[in-house]
Amino acid sequence: LLGGLYREAPVLAALFLVPALSLAGIPPLSGFWAKLTLIMASLEGADYLIAAVALLVGMLTLFSMTKIWAGAFWAAPPDHHEREPLPLPARERAVLTLPVLFLAVLTAAIGLFPATLLNLAMDAAAQLLDPSQYIAAVLGEYR
Repeated sequence: LLGGLYREAPVLAALFLVPALSLAGIPPLSGFWAKLTLIMASLEGADYLIAAVALLVGMLTLFSMTKIWAGAFWAAPPDHHEREPLPLPARERAVLTLPVLFLAVLTAAIGLFPATLLNLAMDAAAQLLDPSQYIAAVLGEYR
């Protein structure tokens, strides 16, 4: 029963694309860096199957996200279901749009400036592989 939402909510249509493309790993969005890091690590470890699966999942995600976007926003509304546009006051439209805008901007910002979070993730991974610092911090002298 969706279709034609682009005409009713063009800002929402554009904002939907940001996290959708990020899920697929399209640069420069945040999902790209996660996928790139996974693929680089799998290639360094000669785990080519993991790299291939990550690339395949990215392509399938891109396909599904664009199909969802096209069906919900770009396609014409179904003929058998005529609906009236929902006239929302500007305040209510802003209340509904601002959280989506915030998340889209955050996703783009993480993608454009990934170093801080990527370094944090690398530090966390290193601590998971060698928990001696954590054990010393928790147990202290009782170790």
